[in-house]
Amino acid sequence: MCIAITLFTLTIIIIIYLTYIYCKKLSPFINYAIIFDAGSSHTKMYVYNWPADKSDGLGSTSTVSEYFCCSLSSIVKTLPITSNSTKLTEIKFRAISDFENHLEYLEEYFHVCLEDAKKKIPSTRHGYSPIFLGATAGMRLIRLRNKTKSDEILDKIREIFYNYPFQFVRILTGLEEAIDGWITTNLLLEKFNHKHGRRKSQKNYKSDEIDSDMVGVLDLGGASTQVTFTHNNLPNEQIPSKYTTNITLFDKIYSPYAHSYLCWGKNEVHRRYRARLINEQMKYLLFQQQYIRLNIDDYCLPNNANETILWNTIFRSPCLINERKQFFIQNKTKNVSTVLFIGKGNSTMCEKLILNLINIKKLDKNINCSYKADFCTFDHTYQPTLPKTNDFIGLSGYYYVFNNLAYGLHNRTNQTFDKFNLKNYRISDIKKRIDNVCEKSFDLYQKQEDMSQYNEQHKRTMCFDGWYVWLLLTHALGWKEENLKRLSFVKRLPTGEVGWTLGYMINQTNYIPREYRRKALQKNSFVLWLCLALTIALASIIFLILTCQKYIKYYRIKQQNKRRHQQQQPSNSHSIPVEENELIR
Repeated sequence: MCIAITLFTLTIIIIIYLTYIYCKKLSPFINYAIIFDAGSSHTKMYVYNWPADKSDGLGSTSTVSEYFCCSLSSIVKTLPITSNSTKLTEIKFRAISDFENHLEYLEEYFHVCLEDAKKKIPSTRHGYSPIFLGATAGMRLIRLRNKTKSDEILDKIREIFYNYPFQFVRILTGLEEAIDGWITTNLLLEKFNHKHGRRKSQKNYKSDEIDSDMVGVLDLGGASTQVTFTHNNLPNEQIPSKYTTNITLFDKIYSPYAHSYLCWGKNEVHRRYRARLINEQMKYLLFQQQYIRLNIDDYCLPNNANETILWNTIFRSPCLINERKQFFIQNKTKNVSTVLFIGKGNSTMCEKLILNLINIKKLDKNINCSYKADFCTFDHTYQPTLPKTNDFIGLSGYYYVFNNLAYGLHNRTNQTFDKFNLKNYRISDIKKRIDNVCEKSFDLYQKQEDMSQYNEQHKRTMCFDGWYVWLLLTHALGWKEENLKRLSFVKRLPTGEVGWTLGYMINQTNYIPREYRRKALQKNSFVLWLCLALTIALASIIFLILTCQKYIKYYRIKQQNKRRHQQQQPSNSHSIPVEENELIR
């Protein structure tokens, strides 16, 4: 019986243990993914992670966290100016588009950050970690100019990645870049949370009502600029399909307006501005037998900030097709090799020249905008009415340009702010600050503008950048003062760095299947062991019952015998005294 009780107790303990092992919720595996932001002027690697079972997401979308990032360092090489030249020059490779004619240096460019990722991502997860290279506007420009070269660059990168357990390389479209930046910003501002979803499901929410919680996003890069925001689906304001797309995030569908203005990034517009200065000056240049240097007054360059460049560094961009044709026609007889831009710092002239640059496209009578005037931007593309309640955030170039301008507005020394709200500044003060930057001698920049060897390149173009950003917003995109009051320029948010990479990764999790961690005890094994344990437990119970029955029966017989024995004792004790009486007599 003791054996049966012990066996039954052990069986119960085993059943409890098996149930615990089977039902225990294991911590999910962690997925990792690598994204390279290959822009027109830099490349940066981001590594993100998320639970493989997407347990902290909703629907097929998972929440993603930034694990670490790595900026790819520029490579400097001393090379011939041209393939047929013996004259050497120092060339800096900063972005993947710079390797167009020097693919052999790409592996060196990627090596440090890829090795860093290989070390920091657990080796057990290498085989589950995809790599994405989003080549943005810089590569889109190369594709426009020479698709073969673009494919060669990407093929070389795939070859480099082949030595790592990673998989994916392609060029992002402008629409993708715009929408991914919008996703990132709204995610970091916690617009895509479950509470937000429940609020929107309340009865007073209409499906065609604009979501006032979502922020619009403006992004200014080197080669392109993007605009993205949610909008009202009004009958008289139907958005053409090429300016919007449906994206599913956290079990909900969003359809924001998005457009990327290729060739209107800060660097490309500056190239076009200078190309037009060159072509204008070439009209007055006489025939030359030998190569010469062309001197040009640049009203957007501060006084004493002279700059000498080779003409081909300006005209090689596909954004300058018309300007390049005009230059080649004129240069056949004038032999210009280098150009010296002489800083003349004149704010009024700088503003006028940039305004003319924008108006050339805006006022081009040969291009008809197929949309109503109210919905037609400077580039003859569609833009719906700006929402009256949504806030907007300006990223990348918008932030860096205003950060330089705000240095004078804040009377600060070297403090850098991560966010600027335009509602905190008077428009007159901003324009006065731009005027001051343009008219100031470059000699004063080091003392008054916190200029150093690390930021001199950006400080040189403060006048041009300031006017371009201001005119892009107010003239090209048509923003009024009330719209500007809802605009902030942001470098990073408390929850992370803004940009397109996080949004891209969030969207990609929709296509990466869930991975559930294998339980220590699978269902079939659990059922088998549970049945065996229950059988032993049942056998122990039956044995205990039979044993108890037998014991009870034995106990009853014993009790009966005891009572029978007790009944017999009185009669025996009564006969003894009788015999004793007889003996006495």
